[in-house]
Amino acid sequence: MVSALETSLGWLLSSAARLVQRRFSSKLASYGITPPQWGVLVSLWEEDGLSLSKLAERSFFDGPTMTGIVDRLEHAGLVERRRDSRDRRVINVYLTEKGRQLRAVLPPLAEETNREAVAGLSPVEVEQFLRVLRHIIRNLS
Repeated sequence: MVSALETSLGWLLSSAARLVQRRFSSKLASYGITPPQWGVLVSLWEEDGLSLSKLAERSFFDGPTMTGIVDRLEHAGLVERRRDSRDRRVINVYLTEKGRQLRAVLPPLAEETNREAVAGLSPVEVEQFLRVLRHIIRNLS
């Protein structure tokens, strides 16, 4: 008999996310980075100088949560805040040199975690799975 939890999309996604995050967290710990902080760094590696609101939007965090994440990254010397020159109400976040240097070190940890998570799946299955996850995110955003 199949458990109701084994057929619950929310439960399975949450369980998988917790396990992946736990594994990734352990890899990031020696760098003093958390998975949410990793997400902000990735966004800034792709487009430095994003506003706090853009970072929150891309990461699916609310404003106060994003502020806390950026506070910790700033305290660690990985990012700095600057007021937007065109609109002083907007605060943009920029990588420091120390934050840029992590780009050479941290992505392989994410790639390794991804490989561990999808071990035994074909590349086609992985792409289908990612497509389904993106679809679910779009549906619920």
